[in-house]
Amino acid sequence: MFRKCSGFVVGIGAVVIATVIICVCAFSCAGGNMAFNASYYFVCYRVTDNVISAGSLSGTASSYGGAGYNLSYDGNYYVIMSCYYQKNDAETVCSSLKKRDLDCTVLEIKTDEYRLKSYSAKRNEELYLGNLNTLHTLSMLAYECANGLDTGSYTQQQAKSVVYDIKSGLKGLLSANSGNCFMHGLNTVLNCCEEREKGYIYSKDMRYMQAAVIDLIVNVKLN
Repeated sequence: MFRKCSGFVVGIGAVVIATVIICVCAFSCAGGNMAFNASYYFVCYRVTDNVISAGSLSGTASSYGGAGYNLSYDGNYYVIMSCYYQKNDAETVCSSLKKRDLDCTVLEIKTDEYRLKSYSAKRNEELYLGNLNTLHTLSMLAYECANGLDTGSYTQQQAKSVVYDIKSGLKGLLSANSGNCFMHGLNTVLNCCEEREKGYIYSKDMRYMQAAVIDLIVNVKLN
C-alpha cells in the first residue's frame, strides 16, 4: 500500500547524493550555522496539538498498515503513516488513502541551516554533518526495506539483516557521540528499532524506524 512509485528505484548511494547537498559555512568561534539540505514528505493520518491525542491515534494508523509514529514538529503532533523523499510519491499515496476514506495530508519538511549554539558545537561541526548524513542513509535503508516487504521482494531474513545494519550504524554513531546533543536521540531511535524487530517484521515496522531516524534529523538541536 505504501510502496514507492514506479521509476523511483534508485540505489542508496545515488539517492543520498541526489537528495542531500552538504556545505559547510564558516562562522566565528562563537557558533554560527551549518547547512544540511534534505527534503522529507510525511503522509499524516492526523494532526493534533497535544501528545495524548496523537498517542491515542497511533494504533489506528498502525491498523491501516501505517507507521503510527508520532512526530512532534513546529508545535504540532503528526501521526505518521509513511515518509517519502519525493513529493510526488507522498501525494500519490495520500490520494490513494483518501479513496479509502482516510483524510490524510502531506507534511513537507526541508532541512536547511542548523544553528551551532556554542563554541563546542562549532568544534563538532564536521562530526555533526557526518551524523546527519549517516542518519539520512539509515533512513533510506529502512525505506527501501519497507517497500521491499510491501512488494514481496524482501524476505524476513533480509529485513532482519537491514535492521541489524541500521542498529550497527546507530551504535557506531553512539560511540562517536557520547555525551553530546545526539546521544539521547540516538538511544531513543535504537530502542525503537529493538522494539520493532521482535517477531515478524512488517513494512509498517520499517516505516516506524524510518520515521524515528528522520525525527532525530529534523529536530536535533546542535549545542
